[in-house]
Amino acid sequence: MEILQGIEKIPDPVVADKTRKAIQVLRRTCALYPLDKVAFSFNGGKDSTVLLHLLRAAVAEQNGSESCGIGGIKSFYFRKTDDFPDVKDFVERSDELYGLGVAYLTEPDFKKGLCDYLSGTGVMAIVLGTRRGDPNGGNQDCFCPSSDGWPPFMRVNPIIDWTYHDVWVFLRAMQVPYCSLYDHGYTSLGAIDNTLPNSALRRADGSYEPAYKLADGRLERVGRVHLAAPKAGVRPHPTHHHVQGQGQGQEERHPHPQAPNHLQAQQQQQNGLLPDGAGDGSTERGRARALGDGGSGRSGDDGSNGGSVAAPGSGCDGGGGAAGTHTHADAACLTHSAAIVIIGDELLSGKVEDVNARFLCRELRSLGWQVTRVVFVPDDVDEIASAVRALAAVVHVVLTAGGIGPTLDDVTMKGIARAVGQPLVRLPALVERLSSYFGGEAALTEAHLKMAEGPQHMDLIDYNLPGSDQVSKFPLLRINNIYVLPGVPSLLVQKWSALKPRLKEAALAPFRNATLRLSLKDETTIAPALVRVASTHGLDVAVGSYPVDHGIIITLEF
Repeated sequence: MEILQGIEKIPDPVVADKTRKAIQVLRRTCALYPLDKVAFSFNGGKDSTVLLHLLRAAVAEQNGSESCGIGGIKSFYFRKTDDFPDVKDFVERSDELYGLGVAYLTEPDFKKGLCDYLSGTGVMAIVLGTRRGDPNGGNQDCFCPSSDGWPPFMRVNPIIDWTYHDVWVFLRAMQVPYCSLYDHGYTSLGAIDNTLPNSALRRADGSYEPAYKLADGRLERVGRVHLAAPKAGVRPHPTHHHVQGQGQGQEERHPHPQAPNHLQAQQQQQNGLLPDGAGDGSTERGRARALGDGGSGRSGDDGSNGGSVAAPGSGCDGGGGAAGTHTHADAACLTHSAAIVIIGDELLSGKVEDVNARFLCRELRSLGWQVTRVVFVPDDVDEIASAVRALAAVVHVVLTAGGIGPTLDDVTMKGIARAVGQPLVRLPALVERLSSYFGGEAALTEAHLKMAEGPQHMDLIDYNLPGSDQVSKFPLLRINNIYVLPGVPSLLVQKWSALKPRLKEAALAPFRNATLRLSLKDETTIAPALVRVASTHGLDVAVGSYPVDHGIIITLEF
C-alpha cells in the first residue's frame, strides 16, 4: 500500500516515531467513535495536509487496504472571502484527488457555522492540525474536549507535539502535494490581507526560498502582519505566478516585496542575537482572543480554521480571557525565554553531580532571561534530538552542555544535527583550528577530528580567552537558536564568558529582587497578604514564600 510504504521510508527516526504515534491516536479515535461521527477540519494548510495523509494511513491500516477517501470520515472547509485563491484551489483539488467529500461551509460567523454543522451531521469528534506552538495549542493534549460556551465535541490533535521541521520532513518524505504558496516563501498561511512571504527566506534578487528551507522553526510566523498597524506602501498579497498542481520544492524564483520588519526582536534576529525568531506575537494573540469571543474563524495552517474550533480559554495566548487578565503569554512578552539541556549518562546515574544547570540558571536570570526548562538526557542521539528540537521550537535560546568530546559516548553533535535536519559533517574551519592547536594536521587522530564535526551550517563564533588578547582555538558553536557548550564546568564557564555579552545585549531588562525573613511559623497567616500583592502588581512582581527553620523567607522579584 503506497501510503504505508511511504511512511516506512521516512528518513528521520524522530519524525517516524511521531508519525506512528499520530496514527495510533487516529486509530483510537476511529475505535471510540463511529466513523461517520468523526470530521476532519481541512483548510489547505501544511499541518492539515499532514493530517490528511495520516488519516489515509490510519484508515489503510485499519481496513487492511488502501482505498479512495478516508474511510467514511467527514471533511469540512470554511470558505472565506479573504482566503488565498491558491488555498481554495488546493482544497478543491485534494477533495477530488482523494475523494474526501468536503463540505464547503459559507456561514460567516464561524461559531454559528460550526454549531449548524455539528447539529446537522451529529459529528462527535473533530480531527485538527493544532500544534503546541499555536496560539490555542499550549494547554491541549491529543484528546481535548471543547470548552464551555461551545457545542460539545472532542478535539483530536494527533500532531500536537510536532514541530515545523517535523511537518516538512513528513511532507517531503511522503512526496505528497501541498499548497503551492509554500514554494514561494510563505511559511504560515492566514488571510490575504495579513499574510506575506517570510522575510527570512528572501533571496538577494527579491524572490523567496520554499518554506521547507526555513532552518529555524521559530520564524514560522514572521510573515503574519498585524492588521491594526499596516505598513505604508506594503501590499499584503504580493502578486506571483500561480502554480497549478502540487507544491513540491519547486525552485522558480518569483519576486515579492519585502515583508515588514517587526520591532526590536526581529532586528535582534537579523543581528544574530535571537536567531530563533522572537517576533511580535500580537497578530496571533489578537487572533486567539478574537476567536475566544466567537470570532470569524480565520483560516490558519493548523487545520483548525485558525484555532476557532478550540474553545475560548484554551491555549497559552489567553483566548477568551477577561479584559485585563494576565496570561503566561503576556509574561513571555516581558522577558526572553531560555531552556537548558544537560547531557550525560553519568549525571542520570548519579555518578557525577551536576553544577552546570545551576550556574547557567543563575547567570541567565541575572541578565533578565527566563529559564523555562532544564532537561537532563542520556548520551543517546534520538533523546538529544527530540529534546533539543522540541525546546528550540518554543523558547528563544537553547543551551546544551556536555557530550562534545572525542569519545564514543560524545554524541551531542549528532543529536543536534538530527534535531535541525542537517547532515553531520566535518567542519573545515574547526579542523584548521584543531590542527593549529595540536601541532599540525598530521598530528590529528580520528578522535581529534570527531571534535570538528557538527551540523553542516553551524556558526563558529570566535572569542578571546579571558584576560588575554589571544583568540581561542575552540570557538563558541551555534546553530539556529541553539548554543553548544562543553560539559566540563571550567570549560563551560570559559565559553559562557563569550556567550554572556551576546545574551546580555538581547535581554530586555535584568531582574531585581528583595528577600525578607519573617519570624513566623505558619505560612497561612501571610497567604492573604501575598495574594493582595500579586493581584495588585500582577506580572510586575513575582512573589515567593519558602518555609525554613525558625521562620519564613519571602522573595520579591521585579
